[in-house]
Amino acid sequence: MSTIRKTLFSTLFCSTLLSVGLPTLAAEKGVATDLEPLHHVILENKYVTVMRVLIQPGQSTLFHEQHLDYVNTHIEGSPVKIEYPDKPVNITEMKSGNVKFGEHQGKSDTDKVTNTGNNVNHQVAFEINIPGPQHFGKASRPANAAFSQVLDKKTVRGWKVTLKPGASTGEYTQHGPGVRVFFTEGRVLIADQTHTNRVKEVWVHPGDAFLTEPGKVDITAASGENIIFNDYELL
Repeated sequence: MSTIRKTLFSTLFCSTLLSVGLPTLAAEKGVATDLEPLHHVILENKYVTVMRVLIQPGQSTLFHEQHLDYVNTHIEGSPVKIEYPDKPVNITEMKSGNVKFGEHQGKSDTDKVTNTGNNVNHQVAFEINIPGPQHFGKASRPANAAFSQVLDKKTVRGWKVTLKPGASTGEYTQHGPGVRVFFTEGRVLIADQTHTNRVKEVWVHPGDAFLTEPGKVDITAASGENIIFNDYELL
């Protein structure tokens, strides 16, 4: 093969490799978390964007950037591999029932998550859209055995609530907007504070999420099994 032909062949071969590699490189570029294909936006207001994350066994998210404070509730966990553009790989486990907080205001983070387990990894996560705290008021809950605080940050607090059949939270006041995420299935009665002895009845499932508003709250478990949920309130 002549020198000219070798040069042309080498140039064409390298060009082909580059053109094949470009889509792969492009796919590895970070996207916004709410645009990542496995992060499905299910609820949104001016305060929060709530996403359901479903990662099948062996499946990976794209690299996605988080630049807002981020609360992640693990409905059904799994072993995972977490990759970063600029840090070593983290082999860890997302445990069912756990809460993870990402303090990303002013310091974004990018990662890619692979489910290395045998079951679907199911998360309900929300971004806090407005930098805070917003000073809605002191977020607190009744001092009884139903409530266990699981999150206490400058922008958000959270409690795990366990109600036995027929039990009530008792009335309390919520000062800021929030998110409620359920771990169990069953009937829930939510008191209507504007009408005596009136309730809103909801049948919930694991992973169901609701936006909540400031005001008086009283929730009753109305099934034969415990009702368990996380209750988050912005500060």
